[in-house]
Formats: sequence, C-alpha cells, structure tokens
Amino acid sequence: MNSKIIFIILLGFIFSLNVLAIDPVSKIAKANKAKELAKEAYINGKYQEAIKHYSYLLDSLNYESEEAQLNRAHSYFQLKDTINAFDNYRSLSTASSKDIQSRAFLQMGNLSEQQKEYENALSYFKEALKANPANQEARYNYELLKKKMKEQEENQDQQQDQQDQDKDQQDKKEENKEQESKEDQDSESQQQKDDQEKSQEDKEAEQNQQKEDGEQSKDEQEQKSDAEQKKDQEQKQNEDTQEVESEEQQPMEPSTREKLEQMNVSEEKAKMILEALRNKEAQYFQQMRKKATERPKSNKPDW
Repeated sequence: MNSKIIFIILLGFIFSLNVLAIDPVSKIAKANKAKELAKEAYINGKYQEAIKHYSYLLDSLNYESEEAQLNRAHSYFQLKDTINAFDNYRSLSTASSKDIQSRAFLQMGNLSEQQKEYENALSYFKEALKANPANQEARYNYELLKKKMKEQEENQDQQQDQQDQDKDQQDKKEENKEQESKEDQDSESQQQKDDQEKSQEDKEAEQNQQKEDGEQSKDEQEQKSDAEQKKDQEQKQNEDTQEVESEEQQPMEPSTREKLEQMNVSEEKAKMILEALRNKEAQYFQQMRKKATERPKSNKPDW
C-alpha cells in the first residue's frame, strides 16, 4: 500500500516537471507575475515582500535577471541586513552589465564605509569607477571619503601633537616639582648645616670664653698668690728683723763668749758676721721665692 502511494507521488512530480518543460509560456507568465509583484513591493517600500518575490523569481523559477538580483540586494540594504546585502552585491561584481557591476561596487563601498572600513570602501569606489567612469555617485563618494580620511588623519596628528604637548607640559610640571622639592631639600639641608655651624661656633665661643675665664681666673689666682707670697715674705722679713733685734738685745751666753775669745773674735764682730750671714740667707730665700712665682712663658708648658 505504501509503495503504491509513493509511486503515484513520484509519477505526479515527474508529470509536473514535464508540464513545465513542455509549457514554457506558463513559466514566463509566472516569472512576469513575480517580477511585477516584486517591483510593486519594492516601490512601495515593502522590502521583505519584495525579497520574497525576487527570491521566487531567481531561485525557484531560475529566472536570470541581473536587474532583479540588484533590486533584491537593494531590498536587503534597506532592511539593514548587511550580510545578505553584501553577498548579493558581491554576486554582481562580475555582472555582464558594466552599469550594474559599477552600482554593485558602489553599494559594497557604502556598506564598508558604514562599518568604518575606509580603506576597503575606497577600493570598492575605485572599482565602481573602473567599471563605469560615468558613475558620478561613486566618484563623489570616493572624493568625499578621501577628504574625510585626510581630515581624520590631520585631526589624529593634531590630537597626537596635543597629547605630546600635554605630556611635555606634564613632564615639565613634574620636573619643576622635583626641582622645587630638591631645592627645598637643599635649603633644609643648608639650614641644618648653618645651624650646625652656628652651634659649633657657639660651642667654640663658649669654650674660648671658658678658657679666657679660666686664664683670667688663673691670672687672678697667680696675682693673689704673688700678693700673698709678697705679704708672707714681708712678714717673714719682719719676723727675722725682730728676731735679730731680739737676739741683739739678749746678752750672749758665757760659753759662746768664751769660744769667741778663743777664736780671737770680738763679740761685736761676731754679731756683724752673724748679721751678714742672715742677710745672705734672706737674699737667697727671696731669690728662690721670686723664681717660684715667675709666670711661665706662653710657648712653654707649665712644667
């Protein structure tokens, strides 16, 4: 049962093909009808419907029409279906009609420009002009895009120059900041050095003052010592004088008088000799004290 159904279906399909092959008038009529519906839809802005009729005409009926292919590509372009539009335009890049070929390259350039693929867009505009030098729209788009790219390049150069200037200014600011920081550090270091030098000078001045005070105190002590020694010397001389006078006033002992008589020396002469000896002794001690109280010279040690 199933085999019979399949066989009948196959026979019907073969019969239909034969009818189409035998009836070319029917195929032409369907193609013309599809072309009319597609064109009407395209003019009325019904691009999705136009694509449907153009696809039936080109794919189902295998109708060869470069104009229909171009309009189907335009319909995809209007619907912003970039991929299908570009593929349909590219299929016309080898069209037999140079005008259609030029228009296809023009649209490929427009799509590339929309994608900001400017180098590719320029290349497609060139191909459009090669195919048809009279394509003014392609020429205009080429010149306009070329001018736009040049302006962008100049703007980029200006932006780069501005960035370089900003960078130089920033570097200069940082350099000035580093210089100011270094100057501040140098100033602080110099201030510290000045403070240290001043502190050292103050310390040396204090030491010199202490030394001068010490020397002055030493001089005062030496002066005082000289005065005391002089006073002691005068007191000693007075005591010696008093002692001599006291001895002169005291009578000489008998034993001493006997010894003087034996030596054949009178008492007065003995006293004179004794007084001379005492004077010599006094002079000797006076000289010894004077040498002891003399200040040493500055270029020689105290010892």
